[in-house]
Amino acid sequence: MVIFTDFKNAVMPADKIVIECINKYKPKSIFLREKDADDKEYMALAKKIIPICMQNNVELFICHRYQIAKELGVKNFHTNINNLSKIDSKNCFDKISVSIHNEKEVKIAEKLFATNLVFGHIFETDCKVGLTPRGLKQLEKICDIATIPVMAIGGINSNNYKLVLQNGAIDFAIMSSAMKLTF
Repeated sequence: MVIFTDFKNAVMPADKIVIECINKYKPKSIFLREKDADDKEYMALAKKIIPICMQNNVELFICHRYQIAKELGVKNFHTNINNLSKIDSKNCFDKISVSIHNEKEVKIAEKLFATNLVFGHIFETDCKVGLTPRGLKQLEKICDIATIPVMAIGGINSNNYKLVLQNGAIDFAIMSSAMKLTF
């Protein structure tokens, strides 16, 4: 399991929710998402979260903010397929995670040195209201053609997470349920 943060919907302050999530869920990684934060806020959050992750042996991924990741020396980076080609990622990071949405994007990400893919949304989720989920069959197709690990995201909960693993995902991500401690 990995956790994507969304602190505006968290039930407690950022540093406390990260500690609670680590203790409760034992995630392999935390992806510092925080789309609503400006760079200054994001930097401050990252500086709070880095030592927590280090003390608990949890990987931290900086999401979308290439310069901040470089400045802080964080060696794991997550971005979307459109921004991947705009950065010199292969020389800066140990792990490069890329959000993809279709089979074409799988091949692009692999050519641009992605080390893993995040595919979603799999199930209905409050984060993507009104958008049709991609579903398990599409997840299976993506996993079949990918030569690097695929992680599933979107609407995954304690009742359905095994389905994404059974359909080829190497792992799964949670966000809303993590920020509310309800997974």
